[in-house]
Amino acid sequence: EDDDPQVITELRELYENISNKNYREYYHDALDQKDSLHTQFNLGLISLEDRAKGEVLFWEICERALKFSRSSRFLEEEFDALKKILASKYLCNFSLFRSAPDSWAIGQLFPIMPIHRLNEHPTDYATMVDVTCDSDGRIDRFVDLRDVKETLEVHPFTGEPYYFAIFLVGAYQEVMGSYHNLFGLPTEAQVVIDHDGKFHVKKIVQGQKIGDMLAFARYDKSQAWERFREFVAVRQAAGKLTPEAAESLVARYEADLGRYTYLE
Repeated sequence: EDDDPQVITELRELYENISNKNYREYYHDALDQKDSLHTQFNLGLISLEDRAKGEVLFWEICERALKFSRSSRFLEEEFDALKKILASKYLCNFSLFRSAPDSWAIGQLFPIMPIHRLNEHPTDYATMVDVTCDSDGRIDRFVDLRDVKETLEVHPFTGEPYYFAIFLVGAYQEVMGSYHNLFGLPTEAQVVIDHDGKFHVKKIVQGQKIGDMLAFARYDKSQAWERFREFVAVRQAAGKLTPEAAESLVARYEADLGRYTYLE
């Protein structure tokens, strides 16, 4: 824009002209411009809107620089750090404390990889977070060829379900796992490999339900349901709920007690 501050103009030019030949230089120029952007904002020389616009441009430059660095034979340490900063966080439908507690407790490394779209080259990087409310429910250390890496190679997200496998967890992790946030045992598939090398699913063991977890915590789910019905009836009698809404709430509560503790 013609009326943009000079720092925004400079960042836009870097974004538009960065290439495989100049990405190192332009990345460092962008770092300098970001510092200038923050200084000018702190001095009141540019607006909050200008700062936001500049930061969007800066991170887009970083994305492009990282993309160009991946095609280089040598991955500089600065771009390795940038890879971690720009990594996506994949919200995974599991509880780390239930399924792989040693990853959290002692930093155990388990082999992890996507198990579909294997005919596509993974071009993005990510870390994993679980569905608990605990900030420790994450995996950001992964098995590498010679060391430990802080991100996992993943395919570009398309909005469709994306499947990972965590290998070598075994019965020990299952025994050690806790009911943190009242997430129960997940659904399990018992897979058998035949003599000819083919496999088939022998049995599906359904995971625990919300009602099961209430019982584990020594709450009587039948009593809880009855008390909820009484509460709804009182609200309906007071004219706070229509008969239809009251019936819907009671039915929903009863159905939820029989639902899986994880996302379905």
